[in-house]
Amino acid sequence: MNLPQKHTVETKRLLKKVSKAKIAKWLLEEGYYPEQYVVPPSFKVKQFDLQPNPYFPIDNSDPGQPKFEPEKAELMNVSFPKTELTDRTFGIIAPKIYHDIVWYLIANWGNILKSLFRTSNKINSYSFPIPITSKSEGELGSLRVGRMIYEYLEMAENDLVAEAYNYKYILKSDIKNFYPSIYTHSIAWAIHTKELIRKRGNRNKYNDYVGLVLDKLFQNSNDGCTNGIAIGPAISDLISEIILIAVDTECSKIVTAKGIDFIGVRFKDDYRFLCQSKQDANFIIKTLQKQMALFNLTLNEGKSQVNELPEGLFREWTAEFQPYSLRYKKRLGYKRFENSFRGTLKVDKKFEGTGIVDRFLSELYKTNNELKFNFKEKDLLKAISLLLMLKERRNKSFPQILGIIEQIIKQNAGKAKTISKISSIIENLLNEKLKNTDDNQYDLLWLVYFVKSLGLSTIVFPKKINSELIKSLKNNRVEFFKPIPTNIKLFDTIKKPSKNILLLEHLAIFKNEITE
Repeated sequence: MNLPQKHTVETKRLLKKVSKAKIAKWLLEEGYYPEQYVVPPSFKVKQFDLQPNPYFPIDNSDPGQPKFEPEKAELMNVSFPKTELTDRTFGIIAPKIYHDIVWYLIANWGNILKSLFRTSNKINSYSFPIPITSKSEGELGSLRVGRMIYEYLEMAENDLVAEAYNYKYILKSDIKNFYPSIYTHSIAWAIHTKELIRKRGNRNKYNDYVGLVLDKLFQNSNDGCTNGIAIGPAISDLISEIILIAVDTECSKIVTAKGIDFIGVRFKDDYRFLCQSKQDANFIIKTLQKQMALFNLTLNEGKSQVNELPEGLFREWTAEFQPYSLRYKKRLGYKRFENSFRGTLKVDKKFEGTGIVDRFLSELYKTNNELKFNFKEKDLLKAISLLLMLKERRNKSFPQILGIIEQIIKQNAGKAKTISKISSIIENLLNEKLKNTDDNQYDLLWLVYFVKSLGLSTIVFPKKINSELIKSLKNNRVEFFKPIPTNIKLFDTIKKPSKNILLLEHLAIFKNEITE
């Protein structure tokens, strides 16, 4: 048994030790909102319990023709620019529909486990979204991103490298526009097979096939659309795993039957295969492509590549960033900060779309969130200016940049002149963004929270705000998916300055987490 296979066996073993009640609680409370960098700390589930019955039960009044018509709702979307022409859009699902997806998953957990772990599948997933751990068996962690990063590194830089000596080539590929391309009908195909679901008379057997129920719920969470599921919620990650494991299983059967020696791994929609020849790699990619097509998915040909080992095993940007890294620095002077900043831009330009900016930012502070620098005012204002410009290179980094500025404010609490200048910078930025709330939703979510949580200045909002998330921060109460059942609490009010969680603590992906 190779290391990826052992990883899958261990994942299954640990998951079976966790009770369904704990899984439901984690999915409802920790998995409801997208990851920490998408929405600020106020968007936090304070209460969300699994009810004895679903909000939308199957209607069995006519035994021969069960009906299932949950109410329709639109996704609450949060977008930020991914490139000049495209946005990265996350979705928040209406709470009653979200609850029922969890309810039906848990009620049919045995079938879900069978769909997730198939003995004939030889492509091993490292992206199981529920945070299990061998160091605390039977329990779940509260974080998602930290565990996912560990899993990715375990796959890409540990297990795959350790097994590569026995192979000659590595094939890499991923799925084009994955979550927006998921066809909701394929949920039922993945759990029960397409042949069974399409068999005459089976299309409305909601009591027999949970996949049909999940299909309908995901459709209606997105205003009835059958194409695309929300990016961000943990249940979307779980459903995407079920679909891709069905694809992986069929692909495994065909490649194995061909007698090809390979090791296949996957992290979400990112595939890697170790194999013996280019011919084997070509057969694998064509097989994977055909199986994807059966589920209305398409591989990204532009990102598919075959490399002769050891090329392709490592993330090249990490080596080029090393000379500029601040990881082992305990204290920073301004010149060292600026040199690392410039090096970050240089490497980021060469390797676009990687985590270089995030790495640079994370190396500016210690594990206790204390900054490694304490510049004089002139250099401090230059550093803040550079950090805010860095946001234009990676929009996702904006919350972390604000978290660092928050620490700077905390560090200079007794210097009224310095604080006034920093406040003025933030206020000017906020007022500029408020001129167009529709195009600046993501930035405004974080800026409004930042200003209100620190009490920096009075915010003059425009009369019309379309974003219900921004309205929630403005009014300091939930303003979306109303009316929400009284037993579901999805918002944490912004408190007085010094009483709110630090942004860097909110964003910390490894804090207090038991990891393997």
